[in-house]
Formats: sequence, structure tokens, C-alpha cells
Amino acid sequence: MIIKITTLIKKLISPKHPDEEISRKEFILNILIFFSILCFFILNCIRLIDFITHENDRGLPIIFTLSILGFFIFLAWLSNKGFIKTAAGLIIAIYSLPMLYSFLSWGADLPAALLMGVLIITFFGVLMGAKIAVISAAFLNIFLIALTSLQSRNIITVNTYWRAEKHELGDAISYAILMMIITVTVWIFDNQTNKALSRARQSEKALAQERDELEIKVEERTSQLREMEAEKISQLYHLAEFGRLSSGVFHDLINPLTAVSLNLEQIKNENQNSLASAKDCLQQAIIASHKMEDLITCIKKSIKQESSKIIFSPKVEIDSVIKILNYKTRKSNIEIFVHTKDDISLYGDPVKFSQIIMNLISNSIDAYGTKENTDAKIININLINNNEQIILEVSDQGEGITTENINKIFQPFFSTKDGRGLGLGLSSTKNLVEKEFSGSINVQSIIGEKTIFTILIPLQYAK
Repeated sequence: MIIKITTLIKKLISPKHPDEEISRKEFILNILIFFSILCFFILNCIRLIDFITHENDRGLPIIFTLSILGFFIFLAWLSNKGFIKTAAGLIIAIYSLPMLYSFLSWGADLPAALLMGVLIITFFGVLMGAKIAVISAAFLNIFLIALTSLQSRNIITVNTYWRAEKHELGDAISYAILMMIITVTVWIFDNQTNKALSRARQSEKALAQERDELEIKVEERTSQLREMEAEKISQLYHLAEFGRLSSGVFHDLINPLTAVSLNLEQIKNENQNSLASAKDCLQQAIIASHKMEDLITCIKKSIKQESSKIIFSPKVEIDSVIKILNYKTRKSNIEIFVHTKDDISLYGDPVKFSQIIMNLISNSIDAYGTKENTDAKIININLINNNEQIILEVSDQGEGITTENINKIFQPFFSTKDGRGLGLGLSSTKNLVEKEFSGSINVQSIIGEKTIFTILIPLQYAK
């Protein structure tokens, strides 16, 4: 039985509106209506007892309180049908009527009426909002001041018998009921507000977590895109650099190709008695063809894009790059000296290592571009294993790098070559050193004297 009553009560007070704010007010309204029905049922019982025990009872007429009880039942039906604003306005009105009646009948200082005034303002605040509550409080204060003034001048006469009589138990219970309604109203409102704030905090926390996760995902994706972009830029730069060097490569191919052609022509013109001379010419042609083969092999390795990590000799890769850049160094009257041991080996992609070397040597060649009165144009390449790490140094005695630019040279598209470069060489080199060999690169420079690029590769890449 108790379970059925509890289920019925929950069904009566449960909100049905989908909007959260309106649903919260509907829930408070339903509780107030239910509590009011309960309280006025008790109040009607008290009034009925007073009417039976006191023949000359001069309190609030029982027909009045019974009408209010019936009206509350009507409001419960109205709220259940979804007429929330109408029901909220009517519950305030129905509580206002006995308050106004009491003030006009028994004076502006009647305790029960004053408590009902506080209850009305509370209802306005809970059901209509704080702004309406302030306005209602202002009107009530004005009404009480005006009514007190009119009653003190006997313009409005009131029955003040209650001041001379002692308070009865029924009066105390009535006051307690009104204060209980006020307390319950404030408690319900505060409870619902706290729940709304808790949901808001949870939503804010979930939103913040979602935002943080999204930022991490965006940062990760951005990092991936940057790596892909850097890789593509490196490839494009490598092809662009090779395009710039192609004229020198073709020049280097022409010489041995001419030698092959001339020696074969000589063999053709030789008679059968000059076999020794023909062999000599053929040997020269073979040597020239091997030289072309070596050069073409270097070129193929330079432009190959496939990544394959193997154990390789850095000296062999350096020598291959020097062969490719041979025409450019001869044209600029530059000598390259390699200082390393043949037994040093590295593990990684030899093509990537070749790109690093080519970028650094090309940069050193360009560093001599406009420098005049230079007796010796030298590029030194040092590769050593100090049992802690592999150290690769590429140094020149060119123009040097200014203090202003030295912190910018590894930035993409930054160049000091006045249109002679894309500004991607050193940026690409830094990316390759860090990504492919987990190393680091730094630079030291003195204007007009020297520039040294130093690459440090962890020892685990040495084999």
C-alpha cells in the first residue's frame, strides 16, 4: 500500500517538460502544489475542529479554506496537462487571496498574513525569477505602508479582536504550516539549483576534457602533417638541387664519353698490324666507360627515394657526393678534403646520409660565392668516432654567417643567397639528422673567416 502511494506521488510530482529549465520549475511547482494540498487538508481539519469546539469562531471561514483546497487539486490537474505557467500564476494568486483578505480584515500587522506575504515573495522568486520577486516585494511593501496609514486614520476599519485574545494551538499550527511551506519551497529550489549546477559542472568538465583531447588530436595530426610536409619539401628540394647540378653532371659525363668515342674511332681506323695500339685504345675506352658507370651510379643513388636502412660506409657516400659535385667544385676552384677512417660504419639510410652531405657541401661551396682575394678555397670534412658519439664536421673559410641570421638558417625558406637558393637545404638537413639518425646539428661562424657545421650522431647508429 505504501509503495503504491509513493509511486503515485512520484508520478504526480515528476516533471514532463523536455526543456531542463522549465522542467526544473515544473518539478518545484508540482511539489508545492502537492505540499499545499497536504497542508490545506490539515488546515481544514483544524478549522473544522475550531468550528465544532467554538460556536462563535471568527477565524478564516471554513468554506474559504475548503475552496482553496479544491483549487489546489485543480492546479495539480492543470500542471499535469502541461499548463505550467498558468498553474504557477494561479498558485501565487490563490495564496495571495487569503493574504489580502487577512490584511484587509484584521490589519496590516497580522502575523499569519505577514508570513503569507513572505511566502508569496518566495513563490515569485522560485517560479517567476528573481526580478519578479523584487518587484512583488516592492509592491507588497507599498501596499502594507499604504494600508497601515489608511487603518491608522480609520479610513479602513479592521477587526482587531485577535490582539486581545491569547494565542491558541490552532494559530501556532497555522504559523508552523506557513513557515514549513516557505522552508520546503526554499529547500526544493536550492536542491534543484545545486543539481543544475552539478550537472553544469560535470558538463563543463566533460567539455574541457573533450576540448583537451581534441587539442591533443589536432596537435598530433598537425605534427604528422608537418612531418609529411617536411618530407615532401625535402624531396622537392633534393630534386631542385639535382636540377641545378645537372649541367655539371652532364659536363662530367661528356669527357669520358668523348674519350670512349675517340678511342673506339681510333680502333676502327687502325689496321690489323697495330693490335697493341688498338688494345691500348680499347683499355682507355674501358676506363672511361667505368668512370661514367661510377658517376651514373652516384647519380642514381642521389635521386633514389626508397628508404632502406642498412650498414654503410659514410666515407663511400661522401666520396660519391663529391663526384657528383665535382664540376661545381672545379668551376669554383674549390678543393674538398675528407678526413676519416675507412673502418667507420653507420646504420641507417645511406641515401638520406648522402642528402645531408650534399646539402652541407653545397652550402659551403655557396659560402665562397662572392668572397674575393681568397688564395685557397678549401672545404674540410671530418668524420670521427670518439667512442661516445659520431662527429661529422663540414667547415669552410667563406663569408660566414651574421649573428642576426645564425638563429634563422634552419628555418624553412630562409635564405641569404639572394635568389640563388630556395632556403630549404639546411632545414631539410636538420630534419634528416633528427629524424633519420636521432642526432643534432649546430653551427659556429665567424664573419669573413669560417663556418663549421657539426653533426652529432648517437653511438647506437655506429656499427
